[in-house]
Amino acid sequence: MNGTSDRNAYPQFTQSSEETKANVAKGGLDDFRVSPAVHNRPGALKSAEVTQRGVILRYGVKARQSVLSYTHETALDLYKPAEPVLKDLFLRIELWTDSIFRVVFSGEREIKDIYSGLPSDMRMLVGEPENVRFSFADNTLTTDSIRLSIDPGSARVTAAYTDGNVFFSQLKTDFQAADIYDLSLSVLEGKKACFEAAELDNDEIIYGLGERFDSIVRNGRRVDFRNKDAVGTTSPRTYINIPFYLSTKGYGLFLNSSAQTDWQVATGDLSAVQFAVKDGQLDYFVIAGKTPREIIKGYCRLTGFSKLPPLWSFGLWMSRNSYTSWDIVDRIAKEVREKDIPCDVLCLDTAWFKQDWNCDLKFSPERFADPEAHMAKLKEQGFRISLWQYNFIPPREDNSNYLEAVRYGYLAKDKDGRPYQLPKSCKGSWTDDVIIDFSNPDARRWYAAKIKALMDLGAGVIKTDFGEGIPEEAVYEGIEGEYFHNLYSLVYNATVFGASTDNIVWARSGTAGSQRYPLHWGGDSQCSFEALAGTLRGALSAGMSGIPFFSHDIGGFIGNPDDELYVRWAQMGLFSSHSRCHGVGNETHREPWYFSKEACDIFRFYDKLRYSLMPYIYEQAGKSVETGLPMMRALYLEYPEDRNVRYIDDEYLFGDELLIAPVLKPLSKSRTRDIYLPKGTWFDYFTKQRIDSNGQWISREVDLATLPIYVKQGAKLKYCSADTTLKDGMGEIVRTEEWK
Repeated sequence: MNGTSDRNAYPQFTQSSEETKANVAKGGLDDFRVSPAVHNRPGALKSAEVTQRGVILRYGVKARQSVLSYTHETALDLYKPAEPVLKDLFLRIELWTDSIFRVVFSGEREIKDIYSGLPSDMRMLVGEPENVRFSFADNTLTTDSIRLSIDPGSARVTAAYTDGNVFFSQLKTDFQAADIYDLSLSVLEGKKACFEAAELDNDEIIYGLGERFDSIVRNGRRVDFRNKDAVGTTSPRTYINIPFYLSTKGYGLFLNSSAQTDWQVATGDLSAVQFAVKDGQLDYFVIAGKTPREIIKGYCRLTGFSKLPPLWSFGLWMSRNSYTSWDIVDRIAKEVREKDIPCDVLCLDTAWFKQDWNCDLKFSPERFADPEAHMAKLKEQGFRISLWQYNFIPPREDNSNYLEAVRYGYLAKDKDGRPYQLPKSCKGSWTDDVIIDFSNPDARRWYAAKIKALMDLGAGVIKTDFGEGIPEEAVYEGIEGEYFHNLYSLVYNATVFGASTDNIVWARSGTAGSQRYPLHWGGDSQCSFEALAGTLRGALSAGMSGIPFFSHDIGGFIGNPDDELYVRWAQMGLFSSHSRCHGVGNETHREPWYFSKEACDIFRFYDKLRYSLMPYIYEQAGKSVETGLPMMRALYLEYPEDRNVRYIDDEYLFGDELLIAPVLKPLSKSRTRDIYLPKGTWFDYFTKQRIDSNGQWISREVDLATLPIYVKQGAKLKYCSADTTLKDGMGEIVRTEEWK
């Protein structure tokens, strides 16, 4: 490139101070990448202090700024030297186990605890470090399992097993073009952001980062990491962003921050996994693991394992948005038994209050009279009741929760101390609702008491809808708003979970640690085959991010499914960890008898099959609690040595023994289903055909009733007699089927 050595040959990035302030106020991390932001990078090593857990390294500072340049049609930022904004930079490395280490980078020696205002069980990081035996010599930390080498000249950390096999390395670059933002602390208008880059091998695949509907593979895709109402399952938007990824190179990385986060996986540069936080402290953990199982268990070792949901929750949930009276609920309860559809949960969505959506947590005295007696009667019939609510309150004088929350200060506030409401310029639904401040311990106790009162009346589970649209500019009691947007869902769900009778909520939003409060569903999917496929990708990606229990709306939520789509969704839904029929609108039915006789018969068949397999399902749920592995499992988690499975996102393992290949296209497009069978012996569940696979694709014909299921050789499937309700347990084991 002509003239690259002459820094003055390139026009500088120009932006007025007013524009800069405006952009920083918007919170864009891109503003911290370019001038006038100053990047402070580790310079010469000044000191190394060995601690009980590892080492604290103090570095001088090398600073640089970007200069906007053009080479014909390409615009890019180049670096130029700049005056440091900071005196020193500190790199702290802590050993939490002999195979998990923590990296903290900032301009301060001590680790800043931005979550001190929250209880420990409402933080992402809940694990504690072990007493790890290690040595430090020649700029190398060594445990019984791994060796961390630290370059004194660049602060580059390289992690290898003791046999020398490198599994993680920070990426450092002196290439003049700023396509890679390696370890640095950027300062702009008094605000700070930290950047980091990890080496990405040519054949390395990255998974995780939460519930992703676009792909299970993160390489080459920009990540929208802001929790939001996804409004569908065919876009990059998501309700559950989790700052944890899993690498085929043999490690996982958990970013312990809820600040605004930016991820670039082979996008800014193909050789890098880049991440950034809008904060003056970068805090992340690297989890070594020779198998994905080890890595996910290590991640849960840091962020917590799931509780085991109650047995009854694994039965069928019947719902609609929304049943509007006990008369309708009773009719559904009667019909579900008359139609011989095994079912255990009936859901009251947004209309059980005096007025639809006016969420005051009080039953309508006209349409839902005497709720305690009515729920007791339904429970005796074998039905638990799910109650909808959300984390907002309509600001209405006829809503007692609103009046109490205002009186006692339980709401998020604006800068003047009034209940925060979105500005008038903000378009959309629910913009006038006020926000319960779950960072406020008094607000948590107040709301938990109301949830407990509903449980005491006989409710079985609370649906914790929303939770993903919290504004950073609001003022919260226990944490700064800039750290609360994604974290809010964890605190919200933990509050309701803690007040519930059983280990369960029905949650839409989440982040790291949300697996401790099961379970999650995939939100508002469209009624289309594309959305069905996206829902499966979301389930598998969430499972690779530490979420073991996941459900979705059978039939899709937005729109009206035809018989074929409804059946295909039911087949997959009844082989998910939890199964719920649900759709928008009281007249857009999702109960199977509202579809054709053929569709209802197929639904009944697979519903009864699920109930008969309940011993297997509940056993696998218990294993998920112990290991962190999801019940809906991407093939890579079980067969990491098989390179053929790395991109497969249209089939999955349901627990350890069953392979499910849902049909994700209408029969008008194809009457065959291509299925990959990993190496081993498999049996077709229905025909008993034995297939000895070396890792191969097969093609089988399908009709509407077909859900391809394959059983791993050696499986012992136990069947129970219960096929209508789980209220008294799953019943006796009537037979065991061994596949050999």
